[in-house]
Amino acid sequence: MDILIKSFNRPYYLERCLFSIQKYVKNNTGKIVVLDDGTPQIYLDKIAKLYPDIEIHKSEFYEEKQKLTVAGTQPNNYVIPINLWLNASKSATENFILLEDDTWFIEDVDVVQIENDVHDNNVLITKLFWLGNPKLNQNKEEVFYNNLVFLKPKLFSIIPFIYYFIFYKFNKYKIRKTLRFFKINTEERRLAYYTIYAVAGMIFNKNYYAKLWDNHSNNVDEGLQMFNAVKHYFRYKSANKYARYKHEILRTGFVSSATNQHKENYRGNIDMFVFNKILNESWYNDKLDALKSLPYDIEQQQIKSILEESKNELVGFSNWLLWYNDFKNEYKSIGCIID
Repeated sequence: MDILIKSFNRPYYLERCLFSIQKYVKNNTGKIVVLDDGTPQIYLDKIAKLYPDIEIHKSEFYEEKQKLTVAGTQPNNYVIPINLWLNASKSATENFILLEDDTWFIEDVDVVQIENDVHDNNVLITKLFWLGNPKLNQNKEEVFYNNLVFLKPKLFSIIPFIYYFIFYKFNKYKIRKTLRFFKINTEERRLAYYTIYAVAGMIFNKNYYAKLWDNHSNNVDEGLQMFNAVKHYFRYKSANKYARYKHEILRTGFVSSATNQHKENYRGNIDMFVFNKILNESWYNDKLDALKSLPYDIEQQQIKSILEESKNELVGFSNWLLWYNDFKNEYKSIGCIID
């Protein structure tokens, strides 16, 4: 089973992702492919030296972006490498594992066993982690099968128009506010749709993954992908199969973000491109041991030492700590359990 890893400018996280695959993923004969969108070449060279069996595929925007990330500068027009992801999925095995660079395995998993179970049961998605949040796996029934748990999703409605009207884009006359007031559009009901969809950290059937991107117009729109998932569920109903692993075998990191999408909403006012440049250089020079604290996230003390040594006025430890806590609290607020 192929493993695809979406990567952008965080080689310190990418190393621990690859290390965990090497340590915990057993009996896999598939390819490990890093789908990179702008990590400076010098860091990719180190990654390739550490893990010579991987493939690194670059996006069509790579050269332009890596010039900016080398300088610790945000791209002016941040385009998403959708073609890179879709082309890789089309060339992948029938079912493939999709990871982000800031995720890592925490225990052994037999890929042959799980691949057979997924294939034999025509499973569309198999979640490998959900941050301890049952709201992301709401179901009417669970059926245990070897190491998998098949889910019968518990959704407010599987009719595409109703989903579109209540949870997605229709908002004329401030109807969305009215629906929330009458507790029709609730956070718990909205999160239930993640039972049939997720961005990464899971096993995808390649055809289902492609369907989720219908009409994407070169934009990443989770609402649209969820809408496509609902349409697929409505059309095939009982033929759909969704699953999770028997327990979570992945974790994810919170010490950074790949972009500045949270900058205005979080305290600390941290520029993640400057922050990542500092951590990248520290990692490259063997001052940041990305593996030291596994299976947990990178230690705060390591971050503190690196930031204090850098003496960069734009990224101080106290500001980063505010950002870090706000980032984690956003997930905690919807029911996720964060170490």
